[in-house]
Amino acid sequence: MKKIITGILLLIFPLISNGQSEMLPIDSLYLNSVSKFYQYAKQVKNDIWPAMEISPVCLFRTNGPAILYGHPNPPESFIKTDDNIFIGSQREMHLAGATQMEINGVSTAIIDYGYDHYSTPEEVYAELFHEIHHVYQLNKIENIEYDNPAILLVYPEDTNNDALKLYEQQILLKMVFTDDKNQFDKYLNEFYSCRLKREKIIGKEFLDYEKTVENMEGPAFYCEYRFYNEKAVCDKIIKEHYNFNHFWSVLNTPYYGRTSLRLRHLSAGMAMCYILDKFHDSDWKKEYYSQNSGLFDFFMSKFNPQIIELPDLKIYYSLSNYHTTESVLQHERVFDEFSSQPGIKIILEFASVPQFRGFDPMNANAINDSIVLHNTLLNLGNENNKLFITNHDIATIYKGQIWFVDKAVFFVSNKSEIKNIDDKIIISSEDIDFEWSGEIISEEKNKIIIKCD
Repeated sequence: MKKIITGILLLIFPLISNGQSEMLPIDSLYLNSVSKFYQYAKQVKNDIWPAMEISPVCLFRTNGPAILYGHPNPPESFIKTDDNIFIGSQREMHLAGATQMEINGVSTAIIDYGYDHYSTPEEVYAELFHEIHHVYQLNKIENIEYDNPAILLVYPEDTNNDALKLYEQQILLKMVFTDDKNQFDKYLNEFYSCRLKREKIIGKEFLDYEKTVENMEGPAFYCEYRFYNEKAVCDKIIKEHYNFNHFWSVLNTPYYGRTSLRLRHLSAGMAMCYILDKFHDSDWKKEYYSQNSGLFDFFMSKFNPQIIELPDLKIYYSLSNYHTTESVLQHERVFDEFSSQPGIKIILEFASVPQFRGFDPMNANAINDSIVLHNTLLNLGNENNKLFITNHDIATIYKGQIWFVDKAVFFVSNKSEIKNIDDKIIISSEDIDFEWSGEIISEEKNKIIIKCD
């Protein structure tokens, strides 16, 4: 069957890959392994998370194919290559990152297997299993919701909070790996006391933001961890190295300010799930999803934490005092580098607020209270107008909250990428798909201003 599939793809690939004339080996790798993954996911799902359901999946490569599996109603443009396998175009579907989206009205887990940080297919499929769990949460779990990225972008960059936060993360990591009950109880009390002390510093709204990330992402990251460790067949040393680097090391990495803030709470939530597994059977998973309290509060209800006096954290405060201040200054430096890059500066001025269709909150840098620099993804639109940018820096200037974009700024290499056809401005490249009704209202040597209807 592999030869038949590849043969079909050689015929259709020129139609879907922006002029590329042949299928790449990496595409064949995932095309020929997705069915096996899907069947294995069905086998292990109940052991990893009881009652979890397996959604349709879509694997893709940026500017390459999109491989859809297990979908009951594929888009018309997708071509069937085998039972349950359909192939289309990433660019046509505006797919980006690892997430979930509706494809023809059906919630689907998606992942980009083209990133160079994946060293094995097992890593890709484990992360896809993570996204499948999110689809399950969104479809079946009533009392759970995603965190609000607008809060992330204004999260306080406070030196005292950052000092306590680093200590809190390290204590949680120790809780994961200790087998000494007395040590565990000591760490538990310190972990609990850190949280309560930090709430007094940053306030309930921002601590609730952290908890919301843990509620949603903790179980999904835990599912990714379990799937990888049950599925990966690589050398034991390689597996242990990946486990620590990918899943655990973030809890011992000295991040400051908003740097990797959301990622830190993915790991924190996963750690709490892991500890619950050590002390309780899998029934805790059903109980957690059936009640209204968040993961942190549920976790604490299963133990008996006490408020204690924390040890001397002078070293943590000294480090944070320097590095948190540097983190704030780095926002300005990053934006200065963006603004002074070579090329033609494109400024989009929107006559009406465009629909905010998507972005990557883990790779968005809040420069100040009105500018966000997006590094990996931005998707805006209005009716037949679209702006879809991947892996290309773009700044948005907004009013009030990030969703209300007033202007957008990015750079292109030359003017030949810009066309004006039938009262629409079109900019198209490997990373940029822009088509918007409007007009060029100012054009200088290295700057173009476009008024978007």
